[in-house]
This record gives sequence, structure tokens and C-alpha cells, in this order.
Amino acid sequence: MAPAIALRGVAKRFPGYTALEDITLDIPAGRFLSIVGPSGCGKSTLLNMTAGLSRPSEGAIEIFGEELAGINRRASYMFQQEALLPWKTVRENIQLGLTFRGREGRAAAEQAAAWIHRVGLDGFAASYPYQLSGGMRKRVSMAQCWIVEPEMVLMDEPFAALDVHTRLRMQSEILALWTGSGKTVVFVTHDLEEAISLSDEVVVLSAGPASGMIGRYAVDLPRPRPLIDIKTEPRFVELYRAIWSDLRGEVLKSYERNRA
Repeated sequence: MAPAIALRGVAKRFPGYTALEDITLDIPAGRFLSIVGPSGCGKSTLLNMTAGLSRPSEGAIEIFGEELAGINRRASYMFQQEALLPWKTVRENIQLGLTFRGREGRAAAEQAAAWIHRVGLDGFAASYPYQLSGGMRKRVSMAQCWIVEPEMVLMDEPFAALDVHTRLRMQSEILALWTGSGKTVVFVTHDLEEAISLSDEVVVLSAGPASGMIGRYAVDLPRPRPLIDIKTEPRFVELYRAIWSDLRGEVLKSYERNRA
């Protein structure tokens, strides 16, 4: 079976700057994979190309064995900033993806209601985004992504702006949605602890410019994972040390380049 996502010698260049160089990576279907690296290393650029929002300057991206040309219709994208429409209610925002796909009426409304319950927003269906907490808005965004039943979910630092306790709850929520779904998740984060806690595999990118892959680590922590305690597990500490040994030098390079 072809991998869900295959990057074949992918590079991305802008005028006077090379963001990514020679990225080759297979992501099997159903895998939860996180991408970490220093600020400015091209993590979001890589995700945008996988979504079809930007084309590689070199190389190719394949989705289930077919070269991607245009928008990746088999993926949902959860951005760092919520993409909620402020003039629409929770129900309307969650149902929006179905509307775009021509699915309306009673069945769509019932599906939206089921997702409102699933993400713990009972009683808030008629509320507007400004009336919700940051964590509640993230729940709406998650329901937006998952209600359309994508084969893959692309997530760009979705929990970065949340406080530590809300972030832990959202991490648990996303694992609950993903477990048993068969969906492929590609998760971009600056937080190595978050990456290890959630993922089957962690990919490390080097400092830019011309960032490349410098490490790929299988996360063999058993599932289900009790996220509130997982950082105390000896194997978690071992994985953190091993990955940080690759990542630390790249973070320092990025820091020095920014200072210069």
C-alpha cells in the first residue's frame, strides 16, 4: 500500500532564500507524526505544501500514491489561529465544511449536533466565537476539521497559544479523536514534549536556511497514554534526551543566526 503522504526530494525556494532542501519522507496511513525544529526552519512551509496551499520548487508530494496537484482534498487543516467566522455560531462554524461540500439539511444539522456533543460543547451551540474561551474555540476548530471525515489532518501548532492546563486537555481530546480512526495526522510543534507525548514518530528539521531532515525517531510509548503523567515515565525521558541531542544544536544555530 502506498503511504498516505510521500515527500520526494522536496525543496522550497523563495527569491533570495531557500527554506527547505531535499526532504524525503514517507508517512504511512494512520500514523501520528510530529515535526519539530527551530523557529524559521520551514515546518509550516512543509505543512502548507502537503495541504496543497503552496507548490514545491523541486521534487514532488504524493498523496496515497498520486502526485499532488492543487489543494489536497483528502486533508483538513487546523491552523495555529482559529479559522472561525465571528458572525457564525458554534453550530454554523462546525457545519461549514459540510456546507462547502454541498451537504446541508437535517442530516448535516444532526451531524453537527453530534460533533458539538463529542467535543464537549453542549449548551454552546448558539454561542459566537467571542463568547467562548480559547480552549472552547479550539474544540470548535477540531470539530470543523474532523466532521468532514478527512483521511488526514494537518495541524500547525494548534495549541501553542493555550495555557498549560488547557493545552493538556486539548492534547487529550485530539488523541481521543484520532485513536481508532485510521486517520493520518501530521502535527507541527515547537514543543518537543508535546511531540513525544502525542506521536508515533517525531521528525527533526535542521536550522534554516535550506533546512533538511536530520533525525527521525519512533516513539514506542504504549497507548493509550495518560498524558498527565507521561513525562515522568523513564522511556519518555530517554526519548526526550535522544531527540534533544539532535535538536539542541540546531536551536543554538538558529539563535546565533538570529542574533547575527
